[in-house]
Amino acid sequence: MKYPFKIALRYIFTLRKFHFITFISILSALGIMIGVAALIIVTSLFNGFRSFAVNEIIGLEPHIRIYIKNYDVTSLRNVQDYLKKFNDLVSFSFFTTKAIVEKNQNTRVVQLFVFNDTGYNKHPIFSKLVFNINSNKNVVPPVRSAIIGFGLADALRLMPGNNFSVLTVDDIDYAIMHFSFPTKREFSVLGIFQTNNPDYDNNYVFLPTASLVSIEKVVKSVTYGIDIRLNSIDIVEKVATEIRKNFPKISVFTWYDLNKDIMNAMQFEKYAVFIILSLIISIAVFNVLASLFMTVIEKKPDIAILLALGSTQKEIESIFKIQGIIIGIISTFVGLIVGLGFTLAQIKYGFIKLNTQKYIISTLPMEISIPTIVAIVLVSIFLTYLATIYPSKKASKIVVAESIFKE
Repeated sequence: MKYPFKIALRYIFTLRKFHFITFISILSALGIMIGVAALIIVTSLFNGFRSFAVNEIIGLEPHIRIYIKNYDVTSLRNVQDYLKKFNDLVSFSFFTTKAIVEKNQNTRVVQLFVFNDTGYNKHPIFSKLVFNINSNKNVVPPVRSAIIGFGLADALRLMPGNNFSVLTVDDIDYAIMHFSFPTKREFSVLGIFQTNNPDYDNNYVFLPTASLVSIEKVVKSVTYGIDIRLNSIDIVEKVATEIRKNFPKISVFTWYDLNKDIMNAMQFEKYAVFIILSLIISIAVFNVLASLFMTVIEKKPDIAILLALGSTQKEIESIFKIQGIIIGIISTFVGLIVGLGFTLAQIKYGFIKLNTQKYIISTLPMEISIPTIVAIVLVSIFLTYLATIYPSKKASKIVVAESIFKE
């Protein structure tokens, strides 16, 4: 073991006459430890919430959504034929339009989604049904049937089997142009779903293609498209890129594009909290700098003697660099153990509970990200190393004669 390392260990783990330096060193180590642990816990919490949000989003919404403008039947069929070459996806042709639904003079504006009959019962919304008249998913749903959200059903006081009226935008336009009352179409509630997503539960109505017979006039104002669900979310961008390349005139959106605002907001919050909590480590690093600087002042005679005995300036610098790095490594890894221990305990036991009447999850979700943890550890050690540069340089510049003479 080289003597700079031995001296650095002695300066850290032996009592000094000037106890304030020891106090500052302990304080800086605690600061780094708390900062690292807090960063690991908070970033794991953000990762947990992000994974939960992604699972909720892709649990209902498509991995890829394609919009066909102006009801271009040729483009629609070409895209459908192209998608058949992929064995790892399921596609749902659909059209969507705004409409007004009414029951007992209670009205709501909703988004109608009409899916092809072959894929209607395979849509993810069926996994969220809380009430369902048609328990056999292989049976084609009847004409004028609909699946509605729990919030919409509650607002209109609807139960499975009840009827409600649908009035499309084109129905209103037609009535105005012909000076007549708009024709309302009656639909029956086939099932009620609950997703815990207010947008879906309050505003969406799903219909089978057979309902097209009842909504002939909506062709003018609807948006046609295809929803795609893949076996793996990891290949979403690859498939979307291929579709864009082969069909440049159609609009292709991934699940991330459809939820860009919320995903970007979560990412921004994660980075903002990361920066704020990093200030804890930064303040602790300044304490490392202060303690090393005071150690240099206290140990001037020792340093002068070492220089007089033939130590080089580089060796003197290494003593204080090693001292600071040891403090940084020990405190960082203690913080790592504390942060990972807390996170793993929450993942396994879920001891921090949430009120299920207010939240849709029962415990705080947490997820460990190895790259993030590695980054936290490396940044902590690197900042500690930066704090050692100035004191070590100062120590190596000590004038031997002046320091021994003053002592």
